[in-house]
Amino acid sequence: MDKIIELSGDIWQVDTEERGIPGWTAAYFIKDEASSGWMLIETGPASSSGKLLEAAATIGISPAEVKHIGVTHIHVDHAGGLGLISRHFNEAEIWVHPRGERHLADPTRLIEGSRAVYGAEKLQEYGEVLPVAAARLRRAVEGTIIRLGERPIVVWETPGHARHHVCFYDRKTKGLFSGDTAGVYTPRLSKLLNQPITRPATPGPDFDGALMMQDLYRLVFSEVQNLYFTHFGAAAPAQLLLELVIGQLSVHMHMAKDYGEEEDAVHKLGLALQEEIKKGLHSGMAEKNMEDTVTNEMKLLLEPLFDSADGLLSYLKKSETS
Repeated sequence: MDKIIELSGDIWQVDTEERGIPGWTAAYFIKDEASSGWMLIETGPASSSGKLLEAAATIGISPAEVKHIGVTHIHVDHAGGLGLISRHFNEAEIWVHPRGERHLADPTRLIEGSRAVYGAEKLQEYGEVLPVAAARLRRAVEGTIIRLGERPIVVWETPGHARHHVCFYDRKTKGLFSGDTAGVYTPRLSKLLNQPITRPATPGPDFDGALMMQDLYRLVFSEVQNLYFTHFGAAAPAQLLLELVIGQLSVHMHMAKDYGEEEDAVHKLGLALQEEIKKGLHSGMAEKNMEDTVTNEMKLLLEPLFDSADGLLSYLKKSETS
């Protein structure tokens, strides 16, 4: 898999090789041709910082040219490397939703929450989360226009995945840097099976099913034509992909209702979600040539579904008591 892909519209997609795994987490460099300024969207985890900085050097981006850094939300696979990366691109303004600001300036609670989700051993694979200078933080709220020279990047609030989640809309390409709102996309697997292969991303503790549906319906009726997935890569047409994820999310939330009262519900629902996703794959899958990159994508597609199951069940429990 190519580590750096130059997309149309002066956008470069970088594989941050999260925890050493290719094809899991992407970052994007956007260039404004008129001003020669750059914006970075997503940093990946701290352990990927070296890969990201190597990519910047390969593309030919100097630290002073990066004017903005945006993160869709503060989960460590998206923003864990921000503290370190921001010290390299030390003139960039840093855009994050206000609910995430204090957790970047003082990541103590972010680290504690991540340890509770991943466990101490796995969290070490994401690297050390360093604080971000509070004076450099900027509020990414609905309708904010980030001025990248003559290229406007617009903030859309999308709180379904997490209350601090935003997307960044690029008017030039009619493209959306979707974070986790549009779910997970697997490019090699989609090509191999000649169909788009996606899944929703619904982990706890903040997932809200009703809000995520609102987010997805907003996107599907918007002018967005291209999606830039953090997990993983650029894809189109946006409407087809979004409609697919809407359908999957509806099915997953309906399935979760059958497991709420069962013992070991998270594990059982996780297994059921895996089987549901597998049903969407062609029956000839086993006969295909499963190169390493496709095997990694299968893991991305299936392994995190236990976290998604936990988020679904937590959301339903909160909904029942509210």
